Amino acid sequence: MREAVQQRLLDLNRHFYATVADEFDRTRQGLPAGMLTLAQMLRTRLPAPARVLDVGCGNGRFARALVQQGLSGAYLGLDADERLLALAASQTVELPDLTCRFAVVDLAQPSWTAATDAAYDAVVCLAVLHHFPGYALRRRIVTELTSLLAPGGLLALSTWQFLGSPRFDQKLLAWEEIGLTDADVEPGDALLPWNQGKHAVRYVHHLDLVEVEQLAAACGLVVTNSFRADGKEGNLNLFVLLQHT
Repeated sequence: MREAVQQRLLDLNRHFYATVADEFDRTRQGLPAGMLTLAQMLRTRLPAPARVLDVGCGNGRFARALVQQGLSGAYLGLDADERLLALAASQTVELPDLTCRFAVVDLAQPSWTAATDAAYDAVVCLAVLHHFPGYALRRRIVTELTSLLAPGGLLALSTWQFLGSPRFDQKLLAWEEIGLTDADVEPGDALLPWNQGKHAVRYVHHLDLVEVEQLAAACGLVVTNSFRADGKEGNLNLFVLLQHT
């Protein structure tokens, strides 16, 4: 993918979250089944107390899922959108047994890891990786996530399985809407609209289990658990737990 195209798509998503942050938070108050299942899996496999890094944390609801499932320890949430982080801080301030901190980072910049301060028992990146255009960039980010794991630590990813869903297939937009063509992007790339309160457009990549396993192998990781959950169809999110081989 050409750098100019990649930057166009990154800027599109930055604008998307800046535009819909409050509406996004409003529609992300519940704790979906897949998130709770993942939190339960982490609670049973991590030390107590645990150190958890949530990369692309949005409004911080995974911290609430961890507490609901009984995990205690320290949580650091990172996100590029300041409004979502402010909402995250206000919604987690009274959580019991989990000390929460937040910081602004841009995963597209290699320097983002400077916002972290130690190795983590779990690094979590939920519904995030599919918003980064280009296989090489996604591989770089997974490499950076892996570098922050403590020995024996777990990397948890979730990705949106939107292709093949009739509900989302009919919403796909033409690349010409943002001044690009099919030739500019990679297989599995797509544009989807948001029409809840405001209209906005975001870039997404269909990152399936095959690509996740490919990324994992490139980083010396192996998939230890995977499952699908959530959405009206009950299978729109792929959750994967990875660990060093």
